[in-house]
This record gives sequence, structure tokens and C-alpha cells, in this order.
Amino acid sequence: MEEKILTLKQEEDIRAQALKLKTDKKLRKVYPMVVFGDTDCDEKEVYVAYLSEPTFPQFSKFMTASKRDDVTAMRTLAKDCFLDGDKELIDNDSLFLFGLMGQLSEIITTRQGTLVNLSKAG
Repeated sequence: MEEKILTLKQEEDIRAQALKLKTDKKLRKVYPMVVFGDTDCDEKEVYVAYLSEPTFPQFSKFMTASKRDDVTAMRTLAKDCFLDGDKELIDNDSLFLFGLMGQLSEIITTRQGTLVNLSKAG
């Protein structure tokens, strides 16, 4: 399969839009997600969706749904966090399942942390 990459102009435009959304909506993080279209059957060469970091209620809704069905939970998370861009990435089954869904873990990764063992203190 041919590797597809964004042009510098596309990257600049995507970064600029993400920054604009972050500033306009006063968000902590905006995640631009890019999926390349299939030249045989998709309308576009590149699809972009801008998603926000989930809020507590959005993440809680996702966690509850994931106990029943991971795919539906991921789609719910994508719908709830969608800010702007190509809504087809969520609404089109193929673009969602084989494009966007694999990237969604990016917005729910946890921060690195460590537990300090206090029983060995002093």
C-alpha cells in the first residue's frame, strides 16, 4: 500500500484551524485527526476532524457505554468531542471503523504517573 502524507500547506492549515478552535472555544486541547480517503470510493483525498479533550461527563458516558459495546462507545465519544471538520469521519461507517476509530485512543490516553511508597519513608 502506498504511504500517504500531508503536504506542508495541509499541515499548516490543520494546525492553524486547531489553534483557532482552541482559542475561540477556550479549550485545553484540540486534537486534529486526519484520515486519508480511499481513491476508489471516497469523495475526498483527506478528511480532518477536530476533537476536544473529553469533559468529565463525556468521559463518564464513554466509560459506561464501553462496558456494553466498545465500538458504539468510541463513536459516542467522537460525536461528543467533535468540534469541527469532516463529520463523515463519524457518520460514515467505513471512515469511522477503518480510519478515525484507531486514532481516538489519542484523546483518552492517561498521563504518566507513579505511586510513591510511603511505608519505606524515614
